[in-house]
Amino acid sequence: MSHAHPFDPNAIDPHRPWIKDARDNPHEMNWVQTLFNPLGNTPKLHFSRAWTFMFLGRVLLFIVPIFGVFVGSLAGADLAGAWKPIEAFVLPVPALLVPFFVFTLVTELTSWVAHVRRFNEAHRSPLLAMIVLIPLILGLVCFYLGAQSGIKQYEAEHAPKPAVAADAGADAAAPAEGAAAAEAADAKPANKPQQQQRRRPGPPPSERDVAAGAGLGMATPVWALASFLVMLWTLFYVARMPNGGVGRFRTGSDIAQGEEETPAGYAVS
Repeated sequence: MSHAHPFDPNAIDPHRPWIKDARDNPHEMNWVQTLFNPLGNTPKLHFSRAWTFMFLGRVLLFIVPIFGVFVGSLAGADLAGAWKPIEAFVLPVPALLVPFFVFTLVTELTSWVAHVRRFNEAHRSPLLAMIVLIPLILGLVCFYLGAQSGIKQYEAEHAPKPAVAADAGADAAAPAEGAAAAEAADAKPANKPQQQQRRRPGPPPSERDVAAGAGLGMATPVWALASFLVMLWTLFYVARMPNGGVGRFRTGSDIAQGEEETPAGYAVS
């Protein structure tokens, strides 16, 4: 039994026969323009490819280093230095997550550029692209608030204690205080090992460390939640807008010729 060969030499891309819109030809995609020039236009498929690259880059740069260090630690390797924060950054970023941190900051900008170009091409307001910057803005605000809280906590813990003024009854209370001090001294050896176990190895955290840790602890969950919501908005709205703003909102590049010729303003959602 003979079967028809799926290769279509007349297709826009013979290896991707589902592409029906010539504007989505992957061979004509300019990655530099798509990611760094907000003044141009980007069709649906080119935007989806750029967004997928940015999303998968973040996921891989986060999961792969952590998984690799985890496996290496199980094998007996001493990889504690991989979790040591890099002093060059304001945030306490571990060494193994520096590529993820840098890539995330860069893709916050490139994602905004790609969204601006997508809205330009679909004849929507490019101001809507500011939505992708909301997670970063919220993260910065929460980091500032958390850092201020950490600074106040550090100052409260290291504030000089007021001197105790001697009063007339100090001499009378001396025997009782001596007995209490003796009991505390007897109890210290029993609690000392437990306190040493709880104590953080190395020098005590500085004011900068406490502030950065508190700020990062508040900013990370807010940034992650906001980024997830923006991701849903991108997938279900931005990536499904028809090329030229004309046609049905749907996934893929399968716009029929009749829909391409539909007058602007009559897009079906």
